[in-house]
Amino acid sequence: MTATDVVWTDWVVVNGYSGFRVAAPDGQVVMSQVGLKDFCVGTKFVFADGVTLDKLHRSLIARNVAPDVAAQMVDRARTFEVDREVTDLASVPKFMSWFEMPYGRHTLAAMIHDRLITDGDPNTGALKSDALSDAFFREMLKVAGVPVFKRWLMWAAVALRTRWASGGWRRATLAVWIVLALLGNVMVFAAIGQGIAGWGELFGWSPWQLMAGVAVLPFAAGGLWGRQFGASVVTAAGGAWLLPAALIVLLGLSCYLIFERVLSAACRELSDRASALWEPPVAVGD
Repeated sequence: MTATDVVWTDWVVVNGYSGFRVAAPDGQVVMSQVGLKDFCVGTKFVFADGVTLDKLHRSLIARNVAPDVAAQMVDRARTFEVDREVTDLASVPKFMSWFEMPYGRHTLAAMIHDRLITDGDPNTGALKSDALSDAFFREMLKVAGVPVFKRWLMWAAVALRTRWASGGWRRATLAVWIVLALLGNVMVFAAIGQGIAGWGELFGWSPWQLMAGVAVLPFAAGGLWGRQFGASVVTAAGGAWLLPAALIVLLGLSCYLIFERVLSAACRELSDRASALWEPPVAVGD
C-alpha cells in the first residue's frame, strides 16, 4: 500500500470529535504488548485539529522560526510514525491510577508528547522546546475532550518534569516552589486540626489566617514557574485533596505488596515441603 492509498479516518475510541486521525479504515490504533507495561504501535496516526496546529505554528514563528521551517516542525510534531520504539501509553504511577488510567481520551496525546520529549538533552525534540511541547500536549487533551481541571493537572505534571530536567536556575526555583507547596499543605492540615481537634496554633495564626495564607501562597509562588505560572495554581488547587488520597492509596498498595511477598514466601515453603512428601524413600543399603 502506497502513501496515497492510506485511508484516514477519525479515531473511533472517542465518541465525537477528538482531533486525531488514524491511518486505518476502521479508525483503530493497533498495538501489541511486548512487555509488562510496553506496547508496540502498528498504526500511524496524526493530530489534525486545524485551530490548534495554527496556534502552534504561530507560537514557533513568535520564537523566530521561519514560517516554512515552523510548518515542517508542526507536521513532525503532530505525527506518530510507526517504528520499532515502544510506548507505555501515559506514564501514571500505580498509586495515582484511581485518578487517571494509562489509557483513555488522553492516550494518543500522551504518546505524541512522549515522542516530543527526548531522554537526552532538553529541548531537542521536534518542536525544540519542551515547554512548548507540554503546552501542545495540553491543547491536544482539550480537543480530545479531557475535562478542564484534569487536563491542566496532567499538564502541570509534565511541566514540572520539564523544569526539573532543565537544571540550573529552573530546577533551583522549582525546588523552592516544592518547599512552599509542602508548607501550604502543612498549613491546610494545621487549619483543619485547629478547627476540628483543637490543635495548637501554627506560626501563631488562627485557622482562618492559615487558610488565607494558603489561598495567597500559590499565586505568590507562581512566579517561580515563569510562563508556566498556571501550573502553580492548578497544582495547589489539586494538592489539598489529591495528596491525602494518593498517600492513602500508596499506603494500601505498600501493605498489599508486603502481604504478597510474605504469602509468596510461605507458599514456596509449603510447596517445597509438599514436594518432599512425594519423594520415594531411600532403601537401606542404597
